[in-house]
Amino acid sequence: MSSSPPPVDLPSLSKAIRAISSEFSLPELQRTLLRTLQEFSGVPYGALLGFLEGRGWVIACQSEGENRPLGELPSTVIHGARRTLEPIILADAHRQPPYCDDPVVRGRGLRSVLCMPLTHRGVQHGMLYLEHSQVTQAFEGPRLHVIEILAAQAAVALDNARVHHHLAEQSHAHEVSRREVSTTRQHLQDFIDHSPAAIYIKDRDGRYLMVNGRIESFFGQPRAKLLGRKDSDLLPAEIARAVMENDQRVLTTGATLQFEEQIPYRDGLHTFLSAKFPMRGVDGRIQGLCGVSTDITDRKRAEAALQRANEELEQRVAERTEQLNAAQREMLDRARHAGMAEIANSILHNLGNALTGITVSSTVLRERIQGLPIASLGRAAALLDRPPEELGVFLTQDERGRQVPEFLGKLHARLSEERQLLLDECAAMGTKIDHATSVITTQQNYARARIRLSEKALLRELAEDALRLCAIGDHFDQIFHREYGEEQPEYYDRHVIVQILVNFISNAKNAVRELPDNPQPRITLTVRQEAGYTSVSVSDNGIGFDASVKPKLFTHGFTTRAKGHGFGLHSSALSAQALGGRIEAHSDGPGLGARFELILPRTSPDDDEEGLEQET
Repeated sequence: MSSSPPPVDLPSLSKAIRAISSEFSLPELQRTLLRTLQEFSGVPYGALLGFLEGRGWVIACQSEGENRPLGELPSTVIHGARRTLEPIILADAHRQPPYCDDPVVRGRGLRSVLCMPLTHRGVQHGMLYLEHSQVTQAFEGPRLHVIEILAAQAAVALDNARVHHHLAEQSHAHEVSRREVSTTRQHLQDFIDHSPAAIYIKDRDGRYLMVNGRIESFFGQPRAKLLGRKDSDLLPAEIARAVMENDQRVLTTGATLQFEEQIPYRDGLHTFLSAKFPMRGVDGRIQGLCGVSTDITDRKRAEAALQRANEELEQRVAERTEQLNAAQREMLDRARHAGMAEIANSILHNLGNALTGITVSSTVLRERIQGLPIASLGRAAALLDRPPEELGVFLTQDERGRQVPEFLGKLHARLSEERQLLLDECAAMGTKIDHATSVITTQQNYARARIRLSEKALLRELAEDALRLCAIGDHFDQIFHREYGEEQPEYYDRHVIVQILVNFISNAKNAVRELPDNPQPRITLTVRQEAGYTSVSVSDNGIGFDASVKPKLFTHGFTTRAKGHGFGLHSSALSAQALGGRIEAHSDGPGLGARFELILPRTSPDDDEEGLEQET
């Protein structure tokens, strides 16, 4: 199906060309151009294609009511026109190879198709695309001629619009730049005038070319009287000479330099930190310098005051440190004495138990000795005190004499039994005396004047010493258990460690004693050694403690016992800290026992000699 082209309406064409030529807004130009081309060509759909940086070819404008993507235009037609820069005009597209195979041509049943590059002065400004799905040969004769005229005018108009847009952008950019430069210049001037620093420019001879308000305020003269003058005209000769020498160094080296300069002022000499840099002309030669001088007088005075304060503070810190050291030594001394008191209290308690046993044994011995049948033996001896010739008659015929042998046998059995009982009681009393002697001997070894001895030892040995001090003569001997691992001897302060362990063991004994209905009380001593530390712990299955009291266990005066004084664990913690170690406490809760562990670092002296530390 084809349609004959309508006659060309020259007035309308001329009007359309003027409308296209007078439009400089690119979006409006594109809409006017497309609308005019559709009116003169009579096609239902048209589009203008443009090229965008970063996106490639896109549909810049298309018929009203249409919103097709570029993919819905026949790519073979578009690519052919773009590649050859020649118009492609199809009279019956679905019959003309290779375009008839295009999916869009087949799908939309296109008949007449036109794609024309819009070029001007060798530059492509876009492409015109027109289509008609019902009419063949729509772009022939006068109609094609009109389209070519309008397309050529459109290319010129698009070029002019882009040039106009570019010039408008440049003009706008220039105006924005001019305003920004003017604003920046004004801001810079305001900054210079209101800056607390002194800002100035000098020529090569040292004459002031520019000064700010800070310079005016400092010299007490208006700007007009300062410009053109030198520092030698404004400052004392010696000070001016030093300032000018600094200026000359900047002009000679061409580098940015900083100086501390002292300038006289109404309240005395002021110190300025001056940063000076060379000012160069367009030929690169140094024409002068610019300087920014900041008054640092307050800072210098503050630094001097701070230095004096630091010196005073260091002196006070030294004095306070000495006081703290003295207090620490006193605290450690008190901790040691508290530990000694703890040991003494434990020893007195256990010695009391041992002495009670000795007293009981001596009473039993006295009662047994008093109960021996010595009188019966005397009466038997009196019956036998006869002449020999009568003794036989007495033993065989006298009723009393016949009972003497039986009586002597029973008396022998009774005396033998009493003898064994007396020997057993003497052995028991000897054991108790030996126990008491061992406690006293051990205590004497740990109470040597005021000397603390650091010597190589095994922690298990010190644990045994603590046990002897705490448990001898006590029925608690039976509940102690030992779990000693392999260990190497280390240098330990024997006295302090035993004090700590005595405190641990005493607390464990009280804990298992105070737990009601404890069928199998148990206290375990454990020694283990790792690469960096050795530890000894005392654990029990006694009353334990709640997690809420753990942070307060080592606080002075805190105790969970009704009759406790709250100093044992506190002094033990101080002693452990003095040894470079620490104490850890753990309990799963009330009634579930507790564990106290002394952890000591494995540090030995460089030599094998024993060290003695004199206490103060």
